[in-house]
Amino acid sequence: MSTTAIRTQRAVPRIRRHGSPSVVLWIELAVSIVVILLPSFVGSAYMMRLLQDVAIWSILALSLTLVLGYTGQISLGQAAFYAVGAYASVILQTRLGVPAPLAWVGAVVLGMGLAYVISVPLLRIHGHFLALGTLALGLIVETLLVQLAPLTGGHDGIRIPGVQYLGDWVQLRFPYIVLGVLVLAYWLVRNLTQRSVGRSLFAVRDDPAGAAALGIPVARYKTLVFMIGGGLAATAGVLYAHHTQVVTPDSFGFDTSIQVLLIVIIGGMASRVGAIVGAVVVVFFPEWLVFLEKSENLVFGLVVLAILLFLPGGIVGGIRSLIDAVTRRRSASEKGAAS
Repeated sequence: MSTTAIRTQRAVPRIRRHGSPSVVLWIELAVSIVVILLPSFVGSAYMMRLLQDVAIWSILALSLTLVLGYTGQISLGQAAFYAVGAYASVILQTRLGVPAPLAWVGAVVLGMGLAYVISVPLLRIHGHFLALGTLALGLIVETLLVQLAPLTGGHDGIRIPGVQYLGDWVQLRFPYIVLGVLVLAYWLVRNLTQRSVGRSLFAVRDDPAGAAALGIPVARYKTLVFMIGGGLAATAGVLYAHHTQVVTPDSFGFDTSIQVLLIVIIGGMASRVGAIVGAVVVVFFPEWLVFLEKSENLVFGLVVLAILLFLPGGIVGGIRSLIDAVTRRRSASEKGAAS
């Protein structure tokens, strides 16, 4: 096993399931329905906006969770696919007059296509070199967004009024669409990773050479995951464009890729729920610290540092470890009582 594989295996533990599969499935279905219906119970426009922020960041984090957590590919360029989805959908609608549904599909396909084209050279390299390659991709896309001003609007970006391009009915129900897409993204990742393909992805992540020796098509799986990750990031970009009703290059810089990585680490790598939990923390926690004013960033940074030090598996990983410890202690107590 390579050194890189060993480091990855230690950093991203395998997921341990708690409870019977059928019970977990029903819980996931129930939570999915509640998530879709959440806008019905939110009366504040500000809270509704934050809720959509969480959903969009969650979809973006799921794209990185799939790439990094399940196949061990270090990507610092998710913002590039995020930008492609946002700008492609806006340009298709505002410049070419393409109806919104077709523009959204076209933007996602374009994001997946870019991921496929980029995967051919990038997936030949590994570890830190792959991270630098994806970082370069993000910087290139950000530069093009500025330089291609006649098409992208340059630093000023492009405005896309929701009512004009979506209509009153769709715009009014847009929060339901955003949360519905989040649920679909969650189940896409779930179904992909809990089948035999998921076990193969773990093998590719932990030991690519060993996986290849077992007949697993390593390059094909890495490319597939990279494409799906690019498509999910592009989907988040499409939703972001209509959520904010304006796209500018500043929203798709290197700091965006770092924030997505932060969300995944806080929530827990190789965890679908962790992507959502991390997004909730990153979006809502600073809101709770507003009263600290100038000390807000300091406190938030200390909290993140504490999570990295004391919960290396993220919040979800820490909860799983706690459940395992309680279960083991209970089992030991029962055995001691029985003897």
